[in-house]
Amino acid sequence: MQDELHILMTTDTVGGVWTYSITLCKSLQTYGVKVHLAAMGGFASQSQRQEVDALKENVTFYDSNYKLEWMENPWEDVDQAQHWLHSIYLQVQPDLIHLNNFAKIHPDWKCPIITVYHSCVATWWRSVHKESIPQAWNLYLNLLQNTLKASDRVVAPSKELLLQATTILDIDSPGMVIYNAREDRPSSEVKKENFILATGRVWDEAKNLQLLEACAKEISWPVYVAGNSTNPASGAEVRLQNVKMLGQLTSEELNAWMQRAAIFCSPAKYEPFGLAILEAAKAGCALVLSNLRTLKELWDDAAVYFNPNEKDELWYQIQQLIDNREYLKVQAFKAKQRSQTYTASKMAREYMRLYTYLLRNLKKKLKQKSV
Repeated sequence: MQDELHILMTTDTVGGVWTYSITLCKSLQTYGVKVHLAAMGGFASQSQRQEVDALKENVTFYDSNYKLEWMENPWEDVDQAQHWLHSIYLQVQPDLIHLNNFAKIHPDWKCPIITVYHSCVATWWRSVHKESIPQAWNLYLNLLQNTLKASDRVVAPSKELLLQATTILDIDSPGMVIYNAREDRPSSEVKKENFILATGRVWDEAKNLQLLEACAKEISWPVYVAGNSTNPASGAEVRLQNVKMLGQLTSEELNAWMQRAAIFCSPAKYEPFGLAILEAAKAGCALVLSNLRTLKELWDDAAVYFNPNEKDELWYQIQQLIDNREYLKVQAFKAKQRSQTYTASKMAREYMRLYTYLLRNLKKKLKQKSV
């Protein structure tokens, strides 16, 4: 393997994949890795540009507004994105390709390919609608299956998500789990305040923020919700009542709110990992989470759980924390302690181990062919 490793990595500008990518790119600086980061889903915002500009030491950024594969009528964009990524491939000649979405893999790509299975519409649909994904999504499913089959390794951010994927999908490629992570921020001297914070794509029914909206009137503390309320696929806007909507915040702005919030709530019906939950835990929030298997795997007893279909159960768990300050402090402490399990340095180390293994394996195969 060369001293300087070059990776072509895809990302998107729509959700948590961006946060994950930036965290990983920054952590890979320790290993001298050069990342060629290709973004899709819409041009990067000013704050996202600032984040990637801060990584000029090891990141070359390629911006685009190609639709992602789950968006409305994306197929022309998916084809164009394949040509665009191939042009970057030819220019960079990367040692390895790290996909964070389900892209069309070009037949001329000769290096190892990793696909990180952050989520997919098939597992999303089953979690939200309790049924198999409709036939209208067959083109999407074909792309998903082809990407996974062409990958040398499929990485998931939780064991439960990998289990869900292998149950629903035909995945031939070896799978493994590397937990997501966030960097620890400097300890804040900001005093916790009496309010509940939630964040997520307001338009995404899997985030289930309407459940929090439904019981917010009965909670004795105010509820704040941060996140984009406009669906990027359709342009439709979703507004919530009984809560204070903060809109789309930058990473720094959201962290400032988390430092102040006493409780963080995620009522999601589908959550493969939940980077916002991790950030809130690192900021010292007590966690109130849906009783999803993925979240219980990640947080164990460091959170309190409720049925994401039961408004009264959500209200009860939040009010219990509000009414018992000692209980609130204990849960916040446990969440912060558990958050130390998911460090950026550990995530980068595990990816480097995987990169190294795949490249050594490729060299062995090439050597055998030449004999």
